[in-house]
Amino acid sequence: MSYTSRFVGIDISKSSFDICILPDSRSASFANTAAGVARFLAFVAPLKGIERFLLEPTGGYERRVLDALLSARMPVARVNARQVRQFAGACGQLSKTDRIDAFILADYGRRMETELVLPASPAQMNMVSLVARYRQLSHMIVQEKNRREKLASRADDKTRVWIEESLQFLLDQRQAVVEAMTACLEADKALSGKAAVMMSLKGIGLRTACFLLAGLPELGSLDKGQIAKLIGVAPLNRDSGQMRGKRMIAGGRKPVRDALYIAALPAIRFDP
Repeated sequence: MSYTSRFVGIDISKSSFDICILPDSRSASFANTAAGVARFLAFVAPLKGIERFLLEPTGGYERRVLDALLSARMPVARVNARQVRQFAGACGQLSKTDRIDAFILADYGRRMETELVLPASPAQMNMVSLVARYRQLSHMIVQEKNRREKLASRADDKTRVWIEESLQFLLDQRQAVVEAMTACLEADKALSGKAAVMMSLKGIGLRTACFLLAGLPELGSLDKGQIAKLIGVAPLNRDSGQMRGKRMIAGGRKPVRDALYIAALPAIRFDP
């Protein structure tokens, strides 16, 4: 890596995003709109030797910037927010503003190894949206069922009717999402091929396969040890001197790990 390599940290919020370019120590701010992203791309276009753009997941607010950078074939890494905060603490940087966060992201990129985000196919992006909606609906269904269960016997019957209507609507929409998942798989050979391999295993059905396709796009490009560590199911050593501690799992992608746990329960029963 040459000394002319540049790293661009991008701290993104709902309405705007701040950038910091290292080692130039240049900063700028842009609106998180289509026009703002276009100005940002024009701002960084003349720069030479950009090694990495670095940003954190921000609940979807980063999507516009990320898609624009990937469309422009720029090297982008999406880094874990907790690790970045731990890095900032280790560097003694306790203050937190948008401009400081952009600097920390750029500094993290030039000191730590990061993985590039690979461009996703339209079908992959559609699957991610469908899985997110399925999880939202499932959460709301649980909430409505809890409300129905807690209704007192003397409660107004109309309240129960409203809850039942709402619950039926949510159940119908969730089923529609499952049908859309099926259609998404049928329309894309790459996704359907991966899903078929996963569904050949006991315990993994359509929904679990879709959860894995959405949350683990690296499937097929990493070996089993790397995938296990990425998910957070690889036992980690806890040894010091003569002490041999209990191996435990930690970190990783919790939504994927949750889906695998649900799949493991029937697999234990039916696949010795």
